[in-house]
Amino acid sequence: MLRRYLLVNGISTAVLYGAILALAPVVPHVLMSARETLSSIAMESPALAPIVYRIVIVQGGGG
Repeated sequence: MLRRYLLVNGISTAVLYGAILALAPVVPHVLMSARETLSSIAMESPALAPIVYRIVIVQGGGG
């Protein structure tokens, strides 16, 4: 029973870490495209532009 638990736990941990490593290069591109989409939506809306640009500058300006 303990052997089965350790085997399943080891395999699931390896799969989880493999998935994280496989998705790691994708995450910055997804965040960049989301920021560009939000920026393009805010450019078209005079009411949303000041709100969104303040949030983006405060949150993403840590460079």
